[in-house]
Order: sequence, then C-alpha cells, then structure tokens
Amino acid sequence: MSGIPMEGDVPATIAPSAPVPPSAPSPGRKEEFDWVGSFAPSIPIGDDAGRPWRLELPSERWKEVTLTLDRALHHRLASFWAEHWTDGASRLHTLWMGDASCRGIHLITVLPAGNAGVPSLLPEIPAALYFEREMREMYGVEFLGAADRRPLLLHYQHSGPPMRPGTSPPRDARAPFAFPITEGEGIYEIPVGPVHAGIIEPGHFRFQVVGEQILNLEVRLGYTHKATEKRFEGRSPSLGVLLAESVSGDSSVAGAVAFLEAVEQALGIEVSRSAQLSRGLLLELERMAFLLGDVAGIALDVGYAAGAAQANFLRERSYEGLEMVGGSRLGRGTLAPGGLARPLASDMGTPLAETLALVARGNEELLEHLLSRPSVVDRLRGTGEVRTDVARALALVGPAARASGLDRDVRRDRPYGAYREVAVRVAGERAGDVEARLKVKVAEIAEACRLASEFQRAGALDSAKAPPPLPARSAGDGLGVVEAPRGEFLIWVSVGEEGTLRRVHVRDPSYLNWPAIEYAVKGNIVPDFPLCNKSLNLSYSGFDR
Repeated sequence: MSGIPMEGDVPATIAPSAPVPPSAPSPGRKEEFDWVGSFAPSIPIGDDAGRPWRLELPSERWKEVTLTLDRALHHRLASFWAEHWTDGASRLHTLWMGDASCRGIHLITVLPAGNAGVPSLLPEIPAALYFEREMREMYGVEFLGAADRRPLLLHYQHSGPPMRPGTSPPRDARAPFAFPITEGEGIYEIPVGPVHAGIIEPGHFRFQVVGEQILNLEVRLGYTHKATEKRFEGRSPSLGVLLAESVSGDSSVAGAVAFLEAVEQALGIEVSRSAQLSRGLLLELERMAFLLGDVAGIALDVGYAAGAAQANFLRERSYEGLEMVGGSRLGRGTLAPGGLARPLASDMGTPLAETLALVARGNEELLEHLLSRPSVVDRLRGTGEVRTDVARALALVGPAARASGLDRDVRRDRPYGAYREVAVRVAGERAGDVEARLKVKVAEIAEACRLASEFQRAGALDSAKAPPPLPARSAGDGLGVVEAPRGEFLIWVSVGEEGTLRRVHVRDPSYLNWPAIEYAVKGNIVPDFPLCNKSLNLSYSGFDR
C-alpha cells in the first residue's frame, strides 16, 4: 500500500505479521446473530428490516471489537466514515459486511471534543488506510500509531478539518506530500500525470522502475475533489439525487439508486413494483454500456483495433437503449424518491428487445474473437495479477474482486428492488489477471442483457404512476448498497427533523479498488501499465467525490 514499507513481494500490511482471513467460507447468519446477542443483549434481535445490526460502543473498545469482526466473524470492512456531532464531538461509523446470509454490523463510537483519538487499524486491516487518511484530514480524527499521515484528497492547506463547521476556505499554500523513495543501482522514477494525453480526469502515477520492470507504484488522486458529501448537507432528498448521479458520471444510475435506497429506508417510503423493475432495467442497461467500454479499451490497448471497434459499436447501442427508454444516454434525471421522476417510454418495447438481442449476440462473438487470437491472449494472460489474498485484504469489490476469486455481488448477496425477484448468475475467475477480468466482464454483459430482458417482460416500461410525496417532516438514517458496474456502491444518509439531508456518506467502489492497481502492476513492464489500468477502469471522480 502507498507509503507502507514493502517486504519482498508482499506489502507489510499483508505480510504474515498481519494474518489474512482464511479462504474458507466465512461464518453465516447464526454466528453473526450469536455475536450481536452476546455483545448487546438489549438489541431487538427480531427487528430485521434488512438493516445491519447497529451497535454503539465506547472508544476504548473500538479496535478490540473491529478486530473481532475481522478475525472471528471474517466480516470485511465495507466503509468507514465520521460525522460532526455535538459540542465539537465526532462520531465514527464502521460498516462491516459478512456473507450472503448476514445482515452486516454498523459500529458507532463517539469521540468527545479533545479526545486523543482511536488506535489505527493498520497493519491488521489494510483496507482501512484510505479511510483513516481521509478522516484525519477532513474531520481531524486522530488514529494513534498510523503509519501514513499524508493527506489523501486535499492538495491545499486549510485552517482546520474542512468537514467541521466554521472551517475557512483553503489557503494558497500546498499541503506537503512525500512520495516513497526506492533507491538502488539502476532504479529510476517515471512521473505520469496529473495531466494526461487522453481526455481523462487528472491523477498522478509515480513509478519506481529498473529497466522496464515496475518495482513500485504510488497513485495520488484528489485533483478533482468536489466536496460532494458537504454539498449534500441542507438539501432536500429530491435535489440530492442530482449530486448522487454526479459522483461518477459513468455510473449515474447506480449512484442515484444507492442514494434513493438509503433515503427511502430512512423515511419509510414504499416503492411500487413497477418502479423497482424500471430501476433494475436502467441499472442493467448502464452496466452493459459501461462494461462494453472496458472491453473496447482492453482490445485497443493490446492493438486489436477490430475488436475495439466491435465493442464500441455494441456500447453505443447500449447507450441508445438507455436514451430510448429513459430520455438520457447516461440515465440521468429519470429517478426520484419513491419511484421515477418521469415514466419510461412504454412504446419502446420492441426496439429495446431488438437492442438487447443484438448486444447479447455481439458480445458472445466478441469474446470468441478476442480469445482466439494468440497475440491478444499473450498480452492478457498473466498480466496485472491481483492475488486472492491481496484482493481479500484490500476488500476489493465488483469485477475486480470476482476475477481474483472473491464471490461477491450485491445483487445476489443483499438483493434490493427488482433483484429480489430474479436469480442473478455471478461470474467468477481465480487468476486475477487481465484475461480473468476480461472474461468476468464479458460474462456480466451477457447477464445484464438477460436481466434487462427479464425486467422488461415483467413490466419495467409500464410505470406511469407518479412517486408519492415525501413526508413533510421526518427524520432517520438509511443505507443504500447497489451493485454498480465497478462493484458495490454504498451511500448512507441521515435526514434531519426538518426533512433535509444532515449527513451523507458516499463510498464509490473505486475508493476500495484504487489500491489494486499498485499491486497489479508490480513486476510488470511499464508498457503494460495502460492495459492493467484499463482492465480495472477505476473512477477518479468516484474516488475524489
């Protein structure tokens, strides 16, 4: 991990001194149920409602309990955030997810003003590194013994943590940032970015290289930090949808649905079956278009222009499908709390069915073309490997996780909306290389075509009913977890008594997956970096939110 000493081929945070959970299936619902009951017998065990168990604990027990969740229950760290509380206090939230039968556990601890902080979760839980760095700079939460105290998102100095009330705008002075240094005979550095030759968002890549072999890579992001979580505060849930759609523009539908799931849970809003089917259809159309773009990028990076052209043709047809039924190529402006902002185009049933059939056929042919060419397979196989133990330690999600042997898909494991009515076929590979990620993505395009067709036949285009009005005054919090094209997209909201958003936490899948590129390129040659990068296709905007 960035800024952490390396030991041989395995980072110190994933070395034997910090045991990785075994690959055996994690304990299920009964073990989680028993643990929660023994820890807090007063919790209403029978009160399910699909929410994670919610436990409040004192700060002195915080690390002990989190390590128990990691080691004994084999839950993974799904997200970690802070919020300003009262009288200068902060509340720390950690969300832990188990296997498909588990509800998950939401831990909360209050840090009074002037509190010294809590112990760092590193090196025991490597996935906590980015979270700790962000909470320190944004909320001033100290993590005692932290190995990496550099800023994560902010490039300019502030008078104080910017998420706390009363913090002034940033000063002109840049915040200090130290890249790790690798020294030795023949070792040199290659800095890339933040400005790139292509039309992409800014990010900086610092390579340490000997010859053409990459010894180490440090990624620095934050150049497009939008302060999205702060911008949610005080807005109505209806306006919040616009911000959720902009977290990562190529996953607009997934962001909106995650936000709406959270708001609707917080306010107790029921969503009609037809509206849920419509959301499911839009989600799968977005997945098709996104993943076909990934396939096109991989094909282009290995020099197979014909395959890239075919994938881009199918991608364009997928975007046309989104536009024909929802009125927007990116699915924007279609969703609202309680249902849809506007009905889908019910007269587009036949053209949509033809589009889905075309994409399904073309996608199958595309994989055959790619994998039947030795020059393509030679570039893909064994390139950019992310081992299963590394993927697990970093808590990877989405196709990146499934290509490295982790069987995780929110649509199946924590079904929501229309996915409660269908059986999702989850693709998986174990090699963890570019070829494995390509195979998983092509399989997921095929599954997206199938699910979209099922949702259409079930009535996804028939929702013309306006969503119910929002409650005039209500409060609560809720959690939305959606399987976006890159993986688990998570949003937690807290709604105040006046009905406006008090705190919104956003964890885009790329926030967890960005560290994977630093491991994927290790030992590869510099010319293979673009291929590794494209096979993961991580979002700068989603990380910088």
